[in-house]
Amino acid sequence: MNAFRLFVLGISFLAFGLFFSCSKSEKEASLATGSNEWELVILDSIQVDYLADIREGTFNNGIGLIKDISSRTLVKFDTTGRILLKKEFPQEGPGSVMWLQTLVEHNGEYFGLTSFKDIYHFDKELNIKETLKMPFLGEARGGAYNRKNITVWNEKLLLWYPGRDGVSPYIDHFHRDYALLELFDLKTRNSIPVVRTPSTSKFSGEDFHVSPSISFAIANDSLYLVFSNEPLIHVYSMGDSIQWVRSIDIEASDFKLLHGQKTPVTYQEMIRMYEASVYGIFTDAKNIILTYHGGIDEETFAINELKERENFYRYPEFLKNYLKIYNHGLGWSNPIMIPAKIKLILNIESVEKPFYALRDDDFIGEEHDFLTFYKLQLRRK
Repeated sequence: MNAFRLFVLGISFLAFGLFFSCSKSEKEASLATGSNEWELVILDSIQVDYLADIREGTFNNGIGLIKDISSRTLVKFDTTGRILLKKEFPQEGPGSVMWLQTLVEHNGEYFGLTSFKDIYHFDKELNIKETLKMPFLGEARGGAYNRKNITVWNEKLLLWYPGRDGVSPYIDHFHRDYALLELFDLKTRNSIPVVRTPSTSKFSGEDFHVSPSISFAIANDSLYLVFSNEPLIHVYSMGDSIQWVRSIDIEASDFKLLHGQKTPVTYQEMIRMYEASVYGIFTDAKNIILTYHGGIDEETFAINELKERENFYRYPEFLKNYLKIYNHGLGWSNPIMIPAKIKLILNIESVEKPFYALRDDDFIGEEHDFLTFYKLQLRRK
């Protein structure tokens, strides 16, 4: 009887082990069927009957919004390219808009960030619904193409807006010693400094580096923040306080950077090469999507005299642009090449949805009196 019981017990343990082994294999097989190998496909293109130097915009729920850098004009259009609304704002006086930069959509309305003081809240018809006043003057100067540096979370705005206590973001070790972002409460109109650079970042140490741009996105109450010239995603949990959780290496094989040094980086040192840059971060419930370029090495930079202003237009000849997807179950995808003729990705709402990007007519050598946007789709291989 004892021998029989031991036999049955052994069979039970074997079955138990096989069950969990099969469950693990089935889970891995299930994840594998959702391949993490992707390609970028151009599905179509649309023409918007407007011509301007566009460096900022977004596209959500079938509606695009772009900003003309040379005027205070906002243009709203649909997936066919039809202009739904075009609005130019005065520079001074009632209803004026100044220094407008990044745009973010929220419930069909828009918030527009500026460098110096105001945050503009536009309604669906692009009327200024309210002008939100920051409690101090901003110290950021200049902007990057469509940098993702403002988002909405729980009726609060999280934004890159340095300048608290008059501190400039261009001083030595700013990113090590000061909070990076502001959390502006839309109800109380108060703002508090939040988010510190974690110890995993190169900007937390004593070495000097080229000052980065900051981009970020929020999904599932997690904040994903990147410095432009660092191949890491810093993850924070959102809540009563915003706490660092971990950092994720983006595993980029092509990401050329200047080494850290013991003295501040001079302009002459900066223009020895062109550093790699993360320039876009997007999220959905299951994925983080990054866009970046790998930079230009010192030898190529010198041979082609790329530090000279008259040769700036040649950068796309030597830069490789990539898109990578981090799936929370599968990890990193393959690096997906972004064609050089794509100038500006407006937004990526989900890896499953088409998205839109501005075509670079200068690069392809065509002149038009309209803007062309590619309709793109990420497709599993």
